[in-house]
Amino acid sequence: MKKRNVIFGVLVVSCIALRAGAVPVAGTPEETTSRLQRAIDRASEQGNYQHVQSLRLELAEHYAGTGAYALAARQYELLLASRPSRRERVAFFIELGKMRDADHNYGGAIQSFEDALHDEARSWEARLLLARAYDQAELNTKAIEVYKRCIELKPAAWEPYEGIAHVYQQLGFLNKAVLNYQKSITLEKRPETYLALADAYVRQGNINAAKDILQQAKAVLPRADYDVRLGEIYSHHGDLRKACEAWEEALKADAHRDDVRLQLALAYDRLGRPSDSDRMFKRLITAYPLSPVVHFSRAWVLYARGDRDGARHEALAVQQLGPTAIVGHFNEELLTQMGKGKAG
Repeated sequence: MKKRNVIFGVLVVSCIALRAGAVPVAGTPEETTSRLQRAIDRASEQGNYQHVQSLRLELAEHYAGTGAYALAARQYELLLASRPSRRERVAFFIELGKMRDADHNYGGAIQSFEDALHDEARSWEARLLLARAYDQAELNTKAIEVYKRCIELKPAAWEPYEGIAHVYQQLGFLNKAVLNYQKSITLEKRPETYLALADAYVRQGNINAAKDILQQAKAVLPRADYDVRLGEIYSHHGDLRKACEAWEEALKADAHRDDVRLQLALAYDRLGRPSDSDRMFKRLITAYPLSPVVHFSRAWVLYARGDRDGARHEALAVQQLGPTAIVGHFNEELLTQMGKGKAG
């Protein structure tokens, strides 16, 4: 039973893979980059300083949009080197900090936000971003100090309450985390804050409060994520029937949540509802014929039912589909249990 629960947990975690997908874009990033760089060179040769700056800013935004944060940061560094006005300098330091933060260069991000505050001590945005960067860098005392200053400057803003709550939650000060999440919600009702508050309640062991806040959230801001999280809470505490009810509600709210569909396929089988499980898997395999996660999930379910031939067929398919390390590991264990071992 312990082994079964471990693998079930692996499968549930792997469900998030089904939410990722490539989004087609017009042209290619390389073409846009080349076009902008050529335009910058022409404007520079013509001595058109303002146009160079505009194009460099456009290139920075393009890099940021494609996830090339280090390259975007370099463009902001060049913009800062061109001796802009103080107002522009503050804006460029803030954008540079954002790019460094996105690139996980938290030390560089902190320096950029501090530079912005040096030029404009009243910049609330720079101060808030500095607090978040301290949080990311796990400089918790400094993060709390700056968040408190943000609250002093703008007591009606929800962002610093949510930010300081996250730091307190990471440190294990759950009562303080709950109080600040609650304050943030009174100022701005946001789905992410409700979910974070529910997680804080779960860490406190206050499961009823977690369920209640998610139900309140649904009434205020209908969203599938609340039912997804509610289902996870029920599942964690062994109530698969209620977990399925919550996940079914999530699918009603968002029929495209195939990660939820996979969780239902697994849970239905554990509840002795094989036909419902098969119905979910049929749709998943049709939508994701090359997904190692889906095929391994199906293999495990069939093995648990005693269908060794069906399970072996699915597990061998997983081997050919380039699974992640964790899925590949448990897939090989499943083959070994069935007396097959590694194919080769």
